[in-house]
Amino acid sequence: MKIALSQLNFHIGNLNYNSEKIINAINKAKTENVDLIIFSELSVCGYCPLDMLEHRNFIKDCNDAINKIVIHTTGIAVIIGSPTINPHQKGKKLYNSAIFIKNQAIIKTVNKTLLPTYDVFDETRYFEPNDVFEIIEYKNKKIALTICADLWDEQRTNGNFTKDILFENNPLKYLSKCKPDFIVNIAATPYSFRHAKIHEDILINNAKKYSTPIIYVNQIGANTDLIYDGGSLVINNKGQKVIEANYFEEDFTSINLDDINQLQEIQVIKQNKYADIYKALVLGVSDYCEKSGFKKAVIGLSGGIDSALTLAIAVGALGAENVDAILMPSIYSSEHSVIDAIDMAERCKIKYHIINIEELRLSFDNSMSGVFEGTKQDVTEENIQARIRGSVLMAYSNKFGHILLNPSNKSEIAIGYSTMYGDMNGAISVLGDIYKTEVYELANYINQNIKNIIPQNTITKAPSAELRPNQQDNDNLPDYELLDRILFEYIENQLSANEIEKLVNNRKTINSVIKLVNNSEFKRFQSPPIIRISSKAFGTGRKMPIVAKF
Repeated sequence: MKIALSQLNFHIGNLNYNSEKIINAINKAKTENVDLIIFSELSVCGYCPLDMLEHRNFIKDCNDAINKIVIHTTGIAVIIGSPTINPHQKGKKLYNSAIFIKNQAIIKTVNKTLLPTYDVFDETRYFEPNDVFEIIEYKNKKIALTICADLWDEQRTNGNFTKDILFENNPLKYLSKCKPDFIVNIAATPYSFRHAKIHEDILINNAKKYSTPIIYVNQIGANTDLIYDGGSLVINNKGQKVIEANYFEEDFTSINLDDINQLQEIQVIKQNKYADIYKALVLGVSDYCEKSGFKKAVIGLSGGIDSALTLAIAVGALGAENVDAILMPSIYSSEHSVIDAIDMAERCKIKYHIINIEELRLSFDNSMSGVFEGTKQDVTEENIQARIRGSVLMAYSNKFGHILLNPSNKSEIAIGYSTMYGDMNGAISVLGDIYKTEVYELANYINQNIKNIIPQNTITKAPSAELRPNQQDNDNLPDYELLDRILFEYIENQLSANEIEKLVNNRKTINSVIKLVNNSEFKRFQSPPIIRISSKAFGTGRKMPIVAKF
């Protein structure tokens, strides 16, 4: 049996587009004499359609798309993913299903059993869990068909996998009794640089545990904040990888079933963490723009590291001809920042404009002077500058139809050092899941491995918002190495102040940082969606009450 793994980039809700991609891949498979072609989880509609699933017409359209695909399955078997209707009166109205099609007929529908409800997932909101376990027989072979988490017999707790907590209803516990010849797992596993190896290890461990080959097909592409990195796998019965599809791009590969256990284990070169993060962010920006119907983007370029890195990623995603920059100096902007911003724009070969905001700043000061009489200048006047810049960028975005990219990093978002309706403006946050220390690492990676595009002075100079004379970030903040360590332990690892103190001997700073994080929750509720590359990003994966005390 010749089996093809079709790793495609689907567009949520764009059913005609998705079904055409599936049909084209089926036709390609036919020309290569493939017997079975496999697509990823919810491939018909894209993962995850969220509350689109609550619209009856959407489910009807999914069924119509399935019927359209079925017509093209003469002489071949196909596995696709789609929501299907639960025929029973009890439970949720839908299943998350894998559909096995052969010769223009739906042979079997297998429903997902283990519905994730952690981090960015909330599948029990929409789907009923499966409790029927059956093998599919095709060409005298037994197939155990599973969907994503159905292959994970390990429970996730606090962002980590705990191997001693097993699911009661683990599908493989039942399917393995039928002695399948191979296991198929269709998935939509979001990228996280912390958990990529864990996902792979789970597949390898299951192949070893059940002495059965596993064919794993993952989704590729970006859907708003979530990145799907592909990397579909074929693992033999000894737990060795014999095929690994490309990461962060579409791929089509095939294998003969009889060869799986005889093939040599592939030696995959370990990828640099920042190489993967760069590819993930480029994919995130390019797919966000393309799937939203935007062709061009605009960025506020300050001469600082965050906006420079955001520009480098945008150029990598959209091309220099599709990215514009606005430089908005004020009286507090240093000469070197303007020079660095111009240098960055010219290195990228993009169009840029210089709009001096000093006149606008003075106009605000004059207009507010009566109300502010008798008060000292403070962060209020600093924030007005940020909001002026945000308004200029939004005006440019509105006038020319360019999408505004937000350059705020995770450190400043965490502690509230970004201004609402100012530098928080933007349709998508490019660096919002990257700490400041990682911003520098990623900038150096790009210069050394992609293109020497970010000015060295932008990387080496002391960071500053330049909203008052001689301002530097460490005037009010600990050094970023210390700040980011505390933030990581509090946000990703969810440690208490007492637990963090065992790792970082500075209780006063720990308390101060945690207070800043907790007090900034209301801001993050109004921030743009953040491209997720870690195990705990702000947004859908970290839901905290605004009005709370803990």
